[in-house]
Formats: sequence, C-alpha cells, structure tokens
Amino acid sequence: MPDELRHELGAPVGKIFTDIADIINEIETSRFIVTVGDIVTLDILEAGVIPDISIIDYMTKRMPMDQVKERFAKFSQPEISVKNPMAQITHEMWNAIKDGYDNSRNLRIIVDGEEDLAALACIVLAPPGTTVIYGIPNRGASIHHVDADLKQLVSEVLKKMELK
Repeated sequence: MPDELRHELGAPVGKIFTDIADIINEIETSRFIVTVGDIVTLDILEAGVIPDISIIDYMTKRMPMDQVKERFAKFSQPEISVKNPMAQITHEMWNAIKDGYDNSRNLRIIVDGEEDLAALACIVLAPPGTTVIYGIPNRGASIHHVDADLKQLVSEVLKKMELK
C-alpha cells in the first residue's frame, strides 16, 4: 500500500457501533452479510447470525489464539485459507472473497497474515443488498451498506494500490 494511503485508510468511516443489539438491528434487512475481523465475527455468530462471508485470522488483542479458535469451533462453516500479508490485498484473498459471493455458503476465510484491508475488496465485489461489517480494535464495528457510491469510492482507493 502506498504511504499516502496509510493515513487515509487508518481513519474509520461512518458510525461506530459498540452494542451487538444495535449491530443486529442495523443488519436485519441485509441480503448478504460480510464480517471482517475475529471479534466482530464472533459477536455476530454468538448473536445467532451466520455471516455469508467472514474473514478472520484467529488473532485478537482480547484473547489468546487458542481461545479464539475454541469459540469459532462452536460454529461449523465451510472454510478456506489464504495468505495475505499486512497492508495488502493478494489475488488469493480477492479470489476467495469473489468465490464467497459467487457460491453463497456461509464461507469463513481464514487468513494467514492480516485481514486489515479485506473489507475494501468485500465492498468492491459486493452484490446489491450487501452489508460489510469490520471490526475496529478497541472501538467497535463499522457497518457499511454497500451502494454504487461506496463501491465507486472504494474502487478509486484500490486503483492507487497494487494487487499482489
């Protein structure tokens, strides 16, 4: 990722939700739900909603990896693993997200590396009616109902990046 984008992408966009009940209310009319981040995905799952796509790396500041994996083990989902280094979106990540949209099956994408920019690919590839939720460490969750304007904005950002 170019250095000039680091600051721009570091700031959350939109309202930050901290209460799971508010998050569930916000997504109840969504046709397709995508979560990016371990804690937000666990919160959604434990509230009884299975995301159509979830992207995680089993890493969180809140708990050890074995506890994170144990909590996810309660929720059976098809899984695929991808490699994706920090501050990048690899072709492998891009293709896994595209596959999740094309073959709806509550796919869990497990990232070896970092899922920090995956929400951008999720937004650009999203079909109409998609809601993308990504976790913001120590703050909450940012929720985005994808529309043409948001897709265009994110597309412009991605044009400045090089897909690896």
